[in-house]
Amino acid sequence: MRTKNTLYLITATGFAGLTYQSSAENPNFLPFPNDFAEKVRAGLNGVVRSSRAVYTITSNVVDYKYSLHGLPLDSDEYHLKLSEVNLRSAKRMLKLCEANKGFYVKDGQFVAAMRQVPKEYSSTLSSLQDKAVPCHFKAIKKVLTDNLGEDLSEFFLSFDEQPIAAASIAQVHRALLKDHQEVAVKVQYPGLEQQMKIDFATIRILSNSVAWVRKKLLLTK
Repeated sequence: MRTKNTLYLITATGFAGLTYQSSAENPNFLPFPNDFAEKVRAGLNGVVRSSRAVYTITSNVVDYKYSLHGLPLDSDEYHLKLSEVNLRSAKRMLKLCEANKGFYVKDGQFVAAMRQVPKEYSSTLSSLQDKAVPCHFKAIKKVLTDNLGEDLSEFFLSFDEQPIAAASIAQVHRALLKDHQEVAVKVQYPGLEQQMKIDFATIRILSNSVAWVRKKLLLTK
């Protein structure tokens, strides 16, 4: 597709620049406090993620609308075309889940396991079951120090930086407590709580919008 939603491009570009400037390698680059920088970055990230979701859902709705327009519901051509649109839409959804990660991956995994969805969706989205990418330990360590304090040696004799498992919202590390007990520590990805609030709101709005559009399309068929 030649062009994308203008808002998506603008926010994506702005967010990319800000993320680079305030990255972990350049923590003091921005001309305002780090906590404020984190809030700004989280807000822009939410806009980018929401814009990406809106673009994907809109593309799918338009694809269904125009690809199936005028075809008799009981015709072979309709069912063949429907299967093609299902596959294209499922691939767009997969790309969205992989890009937005977090709750979107969790949601995609749930959809893949549903028997009610077309097979094109379940087979395409099933690849999300094995696509959880672990977070860099520097970010994980910040979550730990924010919750436990700066000196992790007060709690652990050792903490393995390499995760033994990673999922859509958290990852697991081996650690050794002060009493020499071996434990598995599950750490939620940083910024996930605020991110999921935005994602829930976005998906709720999109779900209502898709239901409304679908109703309109059925009435005008």
